[in-house]
Amino acid sequence: MTSPATNISVTTGTPQITLVNVFTVAPERQNDLVEALDEATRSIFTKIPGFISANLHVSLDGTRVVNYAQWADEASYSAALRRPEVRRHVEHSAGIAQGL
Repeated sequence: MTSPATNISVTTGTPQITLVNVFTVAPERQNDLVEALDEATRSIFTKIPGFISANLHVSLDGTRVVNYAQWADEASYSAALRRPEVRRHVEHSAGIAQGL
């Protein structure tokens, strides 16, 4: 489950930012969270200027989901967070994770 990016790398000396979000989730909800994050990446984030990529990783015990996302710069990321559809996604995903 990744965005359509073809070249993902961490670079220095550029305004690019990388975010690593670690969600704690009940094991029976891990798949729900992965699906919500993957759907939001495909339907929301890939359409927002400055978005580069997102990759999801799951723990074997089912209690963690890691979302590794890259943005062109901090301004693009900050602007995305002000969008209503992004705020709804953040609240929805947090609700799944907090349903421990």
